[in-house]
Amino acid sequence: MRFFCAVSATALAVVLVACAQVPANEVASGVGVGGAIANYTGVKLGGVDDGVAVGQSLCYT
Repeated sequence: MRFFCAVSATALAVVLVACAQVPANEVASGVGVGGAIANYTGVKLGGVDDGVAVGQSLCYT
């Protein structure tokens, strides 16, 4: 029984060290380089005076 506990503790330590060595990917937002942009819609909330009324629904392709 002691042998099993020692082996289990050693295996757990190896797994924890291995997991700590895996690099995490950086969080990224938006479309990646070379990625395709899909259609999407939005509502203008404000910004520059571009002839689009605030509250108007817009579709981008």
